[in-house]
Amino acid sequence: MTQQQAAKALLTQAELPLGFEQQDGGGDAAAIGCAGIDRLYLSQDTTARASVSFGHTLSSAFVNETIAVQPGKATVNVDGFRRAAQDCRAFSGSGQQYQVTPLTGLPAYGDATAGLRITSRLREARPVELVAVRIGDTVVLVANAEAGAVDTELTRTIVARAVQKLRKSG
Repeated sequence: MTQQQAAKALLTQAELPLGFEQQDGGGDAAAIGCAGIDRLYLSQDTTARASVSFGHTLSSAFVNETIAVQPGKATVNVDGFRRAAQDCRAFSGSGQQYQVTPLTGLPAYGDATAGLRITSRLREARPVELVAVRIGDTVVLVANAEAGAVDTELTRTIVARAVQKLRKSG
């Protein structure tokens, strides 16, 4: 998959639930300090990478989708992402303290599926649900963040739609 194909495989505003609008940016991610998570979000192992972000007009929901093509590394990187719930249970990064727990109850969307919930100890921080789905050498990453409680059903909906679109694209 090329960079252009990865960008075309990203969800659009029309493919998200009502109320979401595309946000500017969504470019390169910054390391947060947990290797298992950073390996999927950073571009070091990728031959193609594309990302898009959406904000909800009536709530604090924020969704990001990233597609990363990682030949020879996707399997090991998704496994490392899954282990982040143990390896990075509590860590410091980007000037914040984080806690990572497994996101349970996810269906198997592709060759491998892993989910995490990340919370910061800052009162104003948003909890984030992160889901990584591997399809061959391509990884679809979905992040869903909200103030207060994250809507896990929204996370599942976005992941299912992202995986379906990637499969149609590819």
